[in-house]
Amino acid sequence: MKKQLSTFIFLMTICFGSFSQHRFALNIGYDKAGIHSGYLGAEYRLNSNNTNNANGPLNVGVGTYVHEQGGDLKMTPELHLNQTWKHYLVSELSVSAKNVRPSLGLSFFNLGRMQFGYSIPLDHSSFKGFYFGFHILIGKAPFYDEIKVF
Repeated sequence: MKKQLSTFIFLMTICFGSFSQHRFALNIGYDKAGIHSGYLGAEYRLNSNNTNNANGPLNVGVGTYVHEQGGDLKMTPELHLNQTWKHYLVSELSVSAKNVRPSLGLSFFNLGRMQFGYSIPLDHSSFKGFYFGFHILIGKAPFYDEIKVF
């Protein structure tokens, strides 16, 4: 439990420290892949807004799933990479110690995401089966996509 608590404190420090940076955002969400879990992490935008390109942002993120297992609160660290296409479709590959999860979904101006996919368990974990997730990204203006009306 000490290791999980120190991991959680480390991730919280990264999240709140990076929140003040322009290309970072705090990622808070809900995931369902065999079990219900909360999610807390940080996202870093690798590329800038490029209006001449049909592709949206490429983000890398780190975080932790917070879930209950056997009556205890457990945390599972996770790393993911996602690419937005045409500024509203998102594809993501997520890897943790318990699962590998490819997913597709919708991005709402990089403010939030709704994703669907399939979680492939590692070592007989509870993270298995079809996946649904909803995440809210809290950051500053340069992290988000520009809204173009015309």
